[in-house]
Amino acid sequence: MTAALLPAPTAPDVPEMPDHMSVTVAVTGGLDGVQRVVTLLRGRGYPVRGLTADLADDDTGALGVRLPLTAEEAELLVARLHRLPAVLHATVG
Repeated sequence: MTAALLPAPTAPDVPEMPDHMSVTVAVTGGLDGVQRVVTLLRGRGYPVRGLTADLADDDTGALGVRLPLTAEEAELLVARLHRLPAVLHATVG
Protein backbone atom coordinates (compact mmCIF):
# COMPACT_ATOMS: atom_id res chain seq x y z
CA MET A 1 0.00 0.00 0.00
CA THR A 2 1.31 3.46 -0.88
CA ALA A 3 0.50 6.68 0.89
CA ALA A 4 -0.46 9.68 -1.18
CA LEU A 5 1.55 12.74 -0.43
CA LEU A 6 -0.55 15.81 -0.01
CA PRO A 7 0.84 19.31 -0.11
CA ALA A 8 1.47 20.81 3.29
CA PRO A 9 -1.38 23.00 4.48
CA THR A 10 -0.75 26.70 4.12
CA ALA A 11 -1.83 29.45 6.42
CA PRO A 12 -4.83 31.38 5.14
CA ASP A 13 -4.17 34.82 3.72
CA VAL A 14 -4.51 37.33 6.50
CA PRO A 15 -5.95 40.62 5.33
CA GLU A 16 -3.81 43.69 5.85
CA MET A 17 -4.83 45.49 9.03
CA PRO A 18 -5.64 49.16 8.53
CA ASP A 19 -3.42 51.79 10.10
CA HIS A 20 -4.57 55.26 11.00
CA MET A 21 -3.59 57.27 7.97
CA SER A 22 -3.51 61.03 7.62
CA VAL A 23 -4.63 62.48 4.31
CA THR A 24 -3.99 66.13 3.52
CA VAL A 25 -6.18 67.78 0.91
CA ALA A 26 -5.84 71.25 -0.63
CA VAL A 27 -9.09 72.56 -2.09
CA THR A 28 -10.37 75.56 -3.98
CA GLY A 29 -13.80 77.06 -3.55
CA GLY A 30 -13.51 77.71 0.17
CA LEU A 31 -16.16 76.03 2.28
CA ASP A 32 -17.87 74.59 -0.82
CA GLY A 33 -14.67 72.73 -1.71
CA VAL A 34 -14.40 71.40 1.83
CA GLN A 35 -18.03 70.27 1.67
CA ARG A 36 -17.41 68.38 -1.59
CA VAL A 37 -14.57 66.42 0.03
CA VAL A 38 -16.68 65.65 3.12
CA THR A 39 -19.56 64.55 0.85
CA LEU A 40 -17.22 62.10 -0.93
CA LEU A 41 -15.97 60.71 2.39
CA ARG A 42 -19.48 60.22 3.75
CA GLY A 43 -20.94 58.95 0.48
CA ARG A 44 -18.24 56.29 0.16
CA GLY A 45 -18.59 55.29 3.82
CA TYR A 46 -15.06 56.16 4.92
CA PRO A 47 -14.69 55.80 8.73
CA VAL A 48 -13.36 59.30 9.47
CA ARG A 49 -11.79 59.53 12.94
CA GLY A 50 -10.64 63.13 12.75
CA LEU A 51 -11.10 66.09 10.44
CA THR A 52 -9.65 69.59 10.49
CA ALA A 53 -10.32 72.36 8.00
CA ASP A 54 -8.44 75.61 7.52
CA LEU A 55 -9.93 78.19 5.17
CA ALA A 56 -7.80 80.97 3.70
CA ASP A 57 -8.82 84.42 2.48
CA ASP A 58 -7.94 83.56 -1.14
CA ASP A 59 -10.81 81.03 -1.52
CA THR A 60 -8.61 78.00 -0.87
CA GLY A 61 -8.63 75.60 2.02
CA ALA A 62 -6.76 72.71 3.55
CA LEU A 63 -8.22 69.62 5.14
CA GLY A 64 -6.55 67.11 7.38
CA VAL A 65 -8.38 63.79 7.58
CA ARG A 66 -7.45 60.90 9.89
CA LEU A 67 -8.96 57.50 9.17
CA PRO A 68 -8.10 53.79 9.43
CA LEU A 69 -7.06 52.58 5.97
CA THR A 70 -4.77 50.03 4.42
CA ALA A 71 -2.14 51.36 2.01
CA GLU A 72 -4.24 50.18 -0.94
CA GLU A 73 -7.38 51.88 0.40
CA ALA A 74 -5.42 55.10 0.98
CA GLU A 75 -4.24 55.06 -2.66
CA LEU A 76 -7.82 54.60 -3.82
CA LEU A 77 -9.02 57.49 -1.65
CA VAL A 78 -6.35 59.83 -3.04
CA ALA A 79 -7.31 58.82 -6.60
CA ARG A 80 -10.97 59.54 -5.84
CA LEU A 81 -10.09 62.90 -4.32
CA HIS A 82 -8.07 63.90 -7.39
CA ARG A 83 -11.19 63.35 -9.52
CA LEU A 84 -13.02 66.14 -7.67
CA PRO A 85 -12.71 69.49 -9.49
CA ALA A 86 -12.37 71.31 -6.15
CA VAL A 87 -9.27 69.32 -5.11
CA LEU A 88 -5.96 70.95 -5.96
CA HIS A 89 -3.76 68.35 -4.27
CA ALA A 90 -4.16 65.29 -2.02
CA THR A 91 -1.45 63.26 -0.28
CA VAL A 92 -1.14 60.50 2.30
CA GLY A 93 1.24 61.38 5.05
